[in-house]
Amino acid sequence: MTNHWDNYHRHWMLLEAPLRPTPETVDIFELELDLDGADVLLLGVTPELAALGRSLLAVDQSAAMISGVWAGNNPSRRTAIGNWLNLPLGPASTDAVISDGCLSVVDSREARNALLAEVARVLKPGGRAAIRIFASPETAEDLSTVQDLAMSGGVENFHALKWRIAMACTSGGCDHAIGVQAIRDTFDALFPDREALSARTGWSMASINTIDVYAGSSLRYSFARQSMLINEAGTHFNEVRIVSSGRYPLAERCPLLVLGSPKALSINGPA
Repeated sequence: MTNHWDNYHRHWMLLEAPLRPTPETVDIFELELDLDGADVLLLGVTPELAALGRSLLAVDQSAAMISGVWAGNNPSRRTAIGNWLNLPLGPASTDAVISDGCLSVVDSREARNALLAEVARVLKPGGRAAIRIFASPETAEDLSTVQDLAMSGGVENFHALKWRIAMACTSGGCDHAIGVQAIRDTFDALFPDREALSARTGWSMASINTIDVYAGSSLRYSFARQSMLINEAGTHFNEVRIVSSGRYPLAERCPLLVLGSPKALSINGPA
């Protein structure tokens, strides 16, 4: 199996919303958390979010992503290799936590709860978090519908199509997980002629071929429903809100999950 993140960063500049946050989304992070004077923890190395806060520490487990995407450390912006489920920070040590899609990179309800517990643990009293989520619709979309939408011009870009396919294929139960290799396999089954898809939609072959980063990867993503994520977050936080993250392809499935007032249960570690 390939190392997913060693390959993923090489395609970074070809990615578009919904896979990357827009300037409008970044402004909403700032507005919701009032980050100007905050010491911020960023889960991941999303470049668009790296300028937020008075100071920022970005934690990512992949050295390849850090070297490939991060602009470089300076006195107020630095990175650390670490596990989001066991963050290299003490309790109540940061003003704010932000992330783009971290709850989909972990592949089970257990892992999502462990991550949320860690976010609660490291926040200072009065601190808050905002995570852009990728949430499956409450009613699952049929793959034939996704196929028809794409071929009729009803999907704005390739990355929105990729997420629609992934969400339509996720397992049931509590995890809502899917292997990224299965996303690629399903795409190839639905659209065996990539050049025909490109001609019909106007999407570049370079954009479409980013799906190949999933080939041979053992990684699994999760696309839990919004209602599930709200319930899970409510185990760890007294304040749980959903906020629109702006206007872009598939934005209705990618809001911010805004969290505040951690519960005592989470302060002592993962629940």
